[in-house]
Amino acid sequence: MMVIDTDILSMFGKIDAVDLLVELFSAQAVMTPRIRDELAAPLEYGYTFPLKTLAKIRTVSLGTQALDEYARFQGELSLGKGELEAIAYCKTTQCDFATNDEKARELARREGVPVISLQAILKALWKKGITSKGEVKQILERIKEVDNLVVSRAVEATIFED
Repeated sequence: MMVIDTDILSMFGKIDAVDLLVELFSAQAVMTPRIRDELAAPLEYGYTFPLKTLAKIRTVSLGTQALDEYARFQGELSLGKGELEAIAYCKTTQCDFATNDEKARELARREGVPVISLQAILKALWKKGITSKGEVKQILERIKEVDNLVVSRAVEATIFED
């Protein structure tokens, strides 16, 4: 199972490409309740992009152990509640975490949670034949445009190297 954070779900939702995440992770892509709440917040302002994501990505429930871990993480003020909850869930259920947030990746790694980045997701899309390399370039350009994402040339090179 792969818990995907709000930022990545939002990026793919804004470009109407959530189906790619579902296909890549074999329908094992999930979100936690706080990620769902963060993703749904734009609905209050008239944005509709979260609707498809909310319909296609299942929300998991946290068990007692995950809630205890989440409470322990509350001192990590530099991270949002969605990331903290996701890391707690992943740690207690031995699943992976997809995030574009460097601080969230650092905490997850310290806690023994396997992490995948946006770059790795984009690379996997063309490596696994879900899309072509050219289509991934278009996806990245659309994400950069709608999310004001800045990606260095070095990072882009890692996405598209064989």
